[in-house]
Amino acid sequence: MNNLMPDEHEGSLVFPEQFELKAELGTIRLHVFLDSGFFNTNSDVPVLNHNHASYEVQFVHKGTVALCTENGDFAIQGGSFCLIPPGMYHSQKRAEPWEAVHKSCFTFRYDLLSIPKPDYPTVETNELLYALANIPFFIAESSREIEAWIVAAKEEFQSRPVGYYAKLQSLFAQLILEVIRSSPRIRSAPRRELSSQPTADSRIGIIDCFFSEHFSRPLRESDLASRLYVSQRQLNRILHDLYGMSFRQKLLCTRMKVAMDLLKNTELSVKDIASNVGYPFAENFHAHFKKHANMTPSSFRARSKCAF
Repeated sequence: MNNLMPDEHEGSLVFPEQFELKAELGTIRLHVFLDSGFFNTNSDVPVLNHNHASYEVQFVHKGTVALCTENGDFAIQGGSFCLIPPGMYHSQKRAEPWEAVHKSCFTFRYDLLSIPKPDYPTVETNELLYALANIPFFIAESSREIEAWIVAAKEEFQSRPVGYYAKLQSLFAQLILEVIRSSPRIRSAPRRELSSQPTADSRIGIIDCFFSEHFSRPLRESDLASRLYVSQRQLNRILHDLYGMSFRQKLLCTRMKVAMDLLKNTELSVKDIASNVGYPFAENFHAHFKKHANMTPSSFRARSKCAF
C-alpha cells in the first residue's frame, strides 16, 4: 500500500495494484489512493454498482460516461469531472457502446496532523474541514490547469526525477483543492459560514479516525483536542454530545470492540489480544473486559464459538 515506486520489468513500467500518496493542505493530511484507474486512461467501463469509504474523483478526458447514482443518472462528458462523496452507491457505463472513453480517477480521505502547525491559520483549516464534510456529489467543467496537473503527475511517476515525491505531493494538493473549490455548494456559501467551527459530521470523522488508528497506544486528551482545535474541557463536552461518553470511555469502548472481534475471529491468546489493544498487563485487560461485557474474555470467546 505505501510503496510508491512503480516496478520495472523488462524495460516497461508496471504499477502496483494500489498505492498511497500522502499530501497536505495546511494541517489536513490527505491520503490519496492511486491504481490503474489513474494511469490507464482508456477506460474499461462498465463498472457495477458500488461505493467507497473515501471520496472518488473522476476526470473524463474523452467520450461520455453514463453515471448512475442513488440521486439519479448523469452524463459526465469529456472535459469535465465529478466528485462522488463517501458512501454514495454508483455504477457507470459508456453513454454509447461504440464510443471510446478516456478518463483518470483516484480516491482520497483525510485526517488532521498529529502535531498542528502553529503558524498555519486555524480559520483556513476550519474552512477546509467544513468544505470536506459538506461537499456533495457534483459535476464541474475541468480546466487546462487541472488537465496539466494530471499529465504532470503521470510524467513524474514515470520519469521519477530528483524530488519527484515532493512534486507529486504539491500536484495532488493543488488538484484536490481545486476540486473542493469547484463544488457549487462551496462556491455559493458565504465566507462567514465557511469560517465557522467544524461541523458535527467533520468532528465525528476526525474523532473516529483518531481512536480507530491509535487505540493501542497510550492516548491523552490533549492529543485529540489539538486535532479539533479545542480545549480539553470543550473536547469532553463534544464527546458527551456526540457519543454520550468521556474520552476514557470512548477509548475503552474502542478497545473492547476490537478485543471482541479478535476473540471471536482469531486464535490469539488473551494475553496477546490484551497487548494488541493497548494493555501491557493482561490482568488490567481482564478486569476492564469483564466490567464492559459482564463476562470474562475466555467466556466471551466460548460463547462466540457456540453461536456458530
